[in-house]
Amino acid sequence: MRANTIRILLADSQQMFLDGLVAMFSKDPNWQVVATSTDSSKAFFQIVEQVPDIIIMDVELAGRGAFTVAEEVASRFPATKIVFLTGFESDVLVEQALRLDVAGYLLKSDSFTQLVANLRAILQGEKRYSERVFDRLEFDSTQQEFQVKSTTYLSGLTSRQLEVLRHLVRGESVKEVAKAMMLSERAIESHKYRIMQKLGIHDRVELTRFAIREGLTIP
Repeated sequence: MRANTIRILLADSQQMFLDGLVAMFSKDPNWQVVATSTDSSKAFFQIVEQVPDIIIMDVELAGRGAFTVAEEVASRFPATKIVFLTGFESDVLVEQALRLDVAGYLLKSDSFTQLVANLRAILQGEKRYSERVFDRLEFDSTQQEFQVKSTTYLSGLTSRQLEVLRHLVRGESVKEVAKAMMLSERAIESHKYRIMQKLGIHDRVELTRFAIREGLTIP
């Protein structure tokens, strides 16, 4: 392995997509995939063990949730670059990624050549977004940062609450969400109550419809 090899961890719900990325990166000795995972909880333990230079993961992952993992990684391993590579491009997800100050939000529709070019720029300290994502942003000169042009009703939720909501609207029970996110059932119930209170919603059917309408999940 070269001394300047970039160590990558890949996390995506689709094993075939992961296999494709591993094959593409393996053609260039400058990149080394140190671990792959289809589950965010497993990915977090791999991150702690490997401490990669770059984490490339989808926003849609089983387990604790990609945003929760990203938040914890940013706190524990600030030198590690976090890049979301996904097919989801709704405002609420992009806004959450910006809030977490990740290094990039890229789309799977981009070419591998574009992905590599963006990763190289990210390693130089730049922030990178796919063109369709960038079109959703505007630069706030006061805050000196990019923001989503259109705020959503979900903007007031925390990263943890968004992850809980995404689990709930998939039809998972409180017990199942607690197990997946490695939290107590009491904590999930508390998050569920606060989410509904913030959104002014009173039942899970309405909550699911709302989440789909806001682009948090797909039908």
